[in-house]
Amino acid sequence: MKRHLKTYPAPRFWPVMIKEHEFTIRPASGPHPIASCMPLGIILRDVLRYAKTVSEAKRMLIEDKVLIDGVVRHDYKFPVGLMDVIGLKSADTYYRVLPDKTNKLCLLKITPEEAAFKLVQLTGKRLLKDKKMQLNTHDGRSFAIKVDDPFNVDVGYKIFDALKISLPDGEVTEHIPLESEAFVSIIGGSNIGKYGTLKETPAKRGANDLAKVTIGERENTVTLKYLFPIGKGSPIISINGEVA
Repeated sequence: MKRHLKTYPAPRFWPVMIKEHEFTIRPASGPHPIASCMPLGIILRDVLRYAKTVSEAKRMLIEDKVLIDGVVRHDYKFPVGLMDVIGLKSADTYYRVLPDKTNKLCLLKITPEEAAFKLVQLTGKRLLKDKKMQLNTHDGRSFAIKVDDPFNVDVGYKIFDALKISLPDGEVTEHIPLESEAFVSIIGGSNIGKYGTLKETPAKRGANDLAKVTIGERENTVTLKYLFPIGKGSPIISINGEVA
């Protein structure tokens, strides 16, 4: 794996100046791919502006001042992505990473109470031994749940559904299915950053199948893989407020 990343091929939504620096921070291997994340050092220096240089960002991390999903992180290359919760101990300030129509990802300021949980989306599931089902999520987590009949598995969890998990222990507290009347966040495509109500899902749940979503007063057709359920009828996370 390459250790360096030039500024020009870096994702365009990163707030880095192409003509000012030849190299930028390359994200470490982690829960999010490079195309859909930002390194923690760039967030501290260029987005939140709590640090003027990478060295100052590293100092903040060494002093245990930064939390990601309730866990202290020390690596300035740590990849931060969709729905992650960023906590700054010294300022008692918290942010949630949400999709944005302009910059692909944005940081929305949230309360300490809301920072106690996050939403994750199911990206895969498979059968394990001892009558267990493994659920995989978009941020690299996995959960093992008990099933009664391994040959007729109907656990109620489907691909593209969402789970509400507590932080930092990662316990599942709520299941949010991607079904009719679910409140969804659009995380990709031409409608990225918008929110709406799911009206109809396709019979097959293929990633590229189309679903009908009401955005404002208009009904739109959105690819299924771009829908992230964030509530049953109404959002359980803040979607409006101060954006960093």
